[in-house]
Amino acid sequence: MTARRKPGGHPAKQDPDVAKLFRTMRATVELVKDLKGKVSDEADVNLRAAALGMMHTYAELAGLPAPTEILGGTK
Repeated sequence: MTARRKPGGHPAKQDPDVAKLFRTMRATVELVKDLKGKVSDEADVNLRAAALGMMHTYAELAGLPAPTEILGGTK
């Protein structure tokens, strides 16, 4: 009889919703770079804000420091 192993890794990373958020966040960050210069300044700021919002949400769910804390800002 084999012993059952507990799932490894951080519990937040095992949640399908958190995994979906991570994939979407990563794609949005890539879009920020890819669309730079192709959209208006206002649209660029809004896209960056969306990416930052997803980063903050992911950090909270995964137990990581907020992006602004990593960059030396405040929460």
